[in-house]
Amino acid sequence: MALLPPDPVYTIRNVDNIPVYSLAFSFLPGGLERLLAGSKNGYVYAYNLQTNRVQQKIRVGQAPILHLIHTNDQMITQEKGGKIKIFDLTNSGYEEHCLIDIDYNGFCRFEANTKLKTLYVPDRESTISVYNFSGESIGSLKPESPEPKLGDPMCMRFVEFPSNKPCLLAGYEAGWLLLWDLTTSQCIGKLQTKECPMSVDFHIEQQRGIIGNASDVLQVFSIGRKDLNLAHGTDITIKNPGINKIQTRSDGKVFVSGGWDGHIRIFSWFSLRPLVVLTEHNRAIQDVVYSEQKVSMWNANIMAAGGLDGAITLWDLYNNKKQ
Repeated sequence: MALLPPDPVYTIRNVDNIPVYSLAFSFLPGGLERLLAGSKNGYVYAYNLQTNRVQQKIRVGQAPILHLIHTNDQMITQEKGGKIKIFDLTNSGYEEHCLIDIDYNGFCRFEANTKLKTLYVPDRESTISVYNFSGESIGSLKPESPEPKLGDPMCMRFVEFPSNKPCLLAGYEAGWLLLWDLTTSQCIGKLQTKECPMSVDFHIEQQRGIIGNASDVLQVFSIGRKDLNLAHGTDITIKNPGINKIQTRSDGKVFVSGGWDGHIRIFSWFSLRPLVVLTEHNRAIQDVVYSEQKVSMWNANIMAAGGLDGAITLWDLYNNKKQ
């Protein structure tokens, strides 16, 4: 390893050590900085990042909160079982605006295009349903041919290429990775992967992506700059199998994997080599997110990780340093 493991800048213990399934930073007007933790008990706990204490408890439902995002005026949550809820931010808190109820029992997180206010929601029979932020159905992505059999969607990542071509990468249960053209709702690329993909991310400048799965191998793939063809790249072997989350830092220098072994692995996007392994958690990591703005407490962009041990670790990693 190139660097010794650093310590987290802070460790938050989720309420009653309840497992954390999803995380989202929220920066609101007036300087309010919060970290939202979607939890196993159906609550979202909002932690004030100036005190690192719970500021608000938001009851969403009964099931674990698999995913959530926060915009300037809305919070969108996804419960295990398929319920997507859109909340409007009001002066008194959060008010449920609408419910998208899909009978989907998998662990695929929805994907969002916040600029176009569009949601891509996993559905049954290899379908990805498309909604706007008002909860209205506006289309779907479904293969025209029954072959190959894809199974349920397992992971998604929105990608916008330099030609302003909005696309969606989607991994499926049978091990296929598809590239969808969102303008035409047509599949424009396919790649057979080695395992059922659990998480996918893509580096637009390098035209390379990473797939995490249940094995001990992270799969690298590329997308052609002109023809947008998907192709296999170098595999990265890790010590223990199972990855729940792959996430690229906003500056594009590093990416992180959150593993079933509780380890957070940081890799260089340039060399694809591991830089450091963070072992603060003792159970599976469920989510890893980066703040898009500096958190004033540490005057730095912060990485947050949460998992089944009920801990949320906050990290200031390699800021203002070259990789």
